Amino acid sequence: TDYFWYAALANVSVAAGTAIFNCSPLFVYCFSICFLHERLSFGKLCGVFTSFVGVTLVVMFQNGNDIEEIASTGVVAGLMVVLSAALYGGYEVAIRLMVGEDITDTATILIMTGLCGLFTIPLWIIGSLLLAYCPVDALYEPLGIPDNLHGLVLLLVTGLMAIVFCVSLPLSLCWTSPLETSVGCMLTIPLAGLIDSVIHHVSFSWGCIGGSALVMGGFGILEYCSTKGTPLQHNPNKSENANTLA
Repeated sequence: TDYFWYAALANVSVAAGTAIFNCSPLFVYCFSICFLHERLSFGKLCGVFTSFVGVTLVVMFQNGNDIEEIASTGVVAGLMVVLSAALYGGYEVAIRLMVGEDITDTATILIMTGLCGLFTIPLWIIGSLLLAYCPVDALYEPLGIPDNLHGLVLLLVTGLMAIVFCVSLPLSLCWTSPLETSVGCMLTIPLAGLIDSVIHHVSFSWGCIGGSALVMGGFGILEYCSTKGTPLQHNPNKSENANTLA
């Protein structure tokens, strides 16, 4: 997933890549219907599309030239981003399918997902070496680290933030649903814009503000539909007491 994303960034703008990648909730919903037996809901589809439109507006109107950049995106690069989004959606659904509905405690979920990450380390090392010594220029990826203190600090901070994300992601997938988690991740885009405006005093257009509102509105629609469609939990103790009295 990460390889296709970063490889596509060489030929696609960040704005276009972000807009295309945020179609991942659509793949998550399709995979959830196929493998998690989730029923098709018009309300959830409206929530997903509302958030997707909001993210597109935020990306398009955060800078003046992003519309032209999105329009000039190459077909191959765009398909690589779509493939990355599909693989990421499949990864989220696979975690929920692997853990199941009976396991909800934090320790077990983190141990199971940690084992998945442990098995990917050899594949990561082998893949990195193959790309570093690949004779094909299109696939060649050199190995290296930042050569200054500022770059090393940023790398360390990014790594710590990635750890927090990787710990929070499986818990959210198992405690809510893959669809809610993927749409909830869209909230980071208007949140990043808000932090950017506070720290760097960046001004945003009404299109960007309206897009942020649509993202939050779409997430609210999805939460409402999920809460409304959740049946009341059955209390076995209550049934036993009723049978005893009978």
